[in-house]
Amino acid sequence: MKKRRNKPYRPKYVARNVLTTIFGGMSGDHIEHLRLIQIRSHKALADMAQGAGTREGWDLLVGAINMANVMCEQKIGNEFREQTIAARDALLEVGKRILKIDRVILKGDELSAIREGLACHDAKLENVRAIDVERACREVDRRVRHNINSTSVVRELAREAA
Repeated sequence: MKKRRNKPYRPKYVARNVLTTIFGGMSGDHIEHLRLIQIRSHKALADMAQGAGTREGWDLLVGAINMANVMCEQKIGNEFREQTIAARDALLEVGKRILKIDRVILKGDELSAIREGLACHDAKLENVRAIDVERACREVDRRVRHNINSTSVVRELAREAA
């Protein structure tokens, strides 16, 4: 009897043009994927601004801002460092509020900081190679997995309560 797989099949990405993947930016062959990422992240921010945000939307935005911060550390768009750090701090405050009152509520300065950070993330994705995006994504995953240079919302709340 054949053993069933317990995870869905997800085929690997096959580049239409390998040289574009290595040397070109995300705006070439990857334009559909880039637009999908932008639509999802901007919709999550719009939902949060209208009071209909979810934890999944918050997680999506945290991932985007973390990736932008890692790209800054890798000397990709380092001029956006201040905006991405401000967005990270704003998302941390929103995350604390989510745990306290179980709702996503944004303040005006947090909304503007997150919006600027997301714009920086979008600008970086437009102008980098796909391989750089993959490297940044792997680095974010590694840091989260090994708890390197990461801030936990739960730990921050416990520190404030003490």
